Amino acid sequence: MTRFAIFVTIKLHPGKAEEFKPHILANAQAAVRDEPDCHLFHVLQSEDDVDTFFFYEVYTDAASLDVHREQPHFKKFFADANHLVAERTIQRVAVQNPENIA
Repeated sequence: MTRFAIFVTIKLHPGKAEEFKPHILANAQAAVRDEPDCHLFHVLQSEDDVDTFFFYEVYTDAASLDVHREQPHFKKFFADANHLVAERTIQRVAVQNPENIA
């Protein structure tokens, strides 16, 4: 079965990485812990530009992402950290090797 995923690139306002990090890590942890259709949520930080983050999130299907966006932990993350974000891009992708995902 193919899984639905998103690859998100976040560019923060300069110098905001340390303020941003606890918010996104809490959101990612809660998503994997509390959402049965969130199979993976990796938070990556660029080594070349510490104010750039990437998220790789894998869900059962696109509807599961919609459910994720309605969760209290996502709404808290967005309310608490969105002002730190300068740019955001979201790419929707299909996982071609879902057997590698728990």
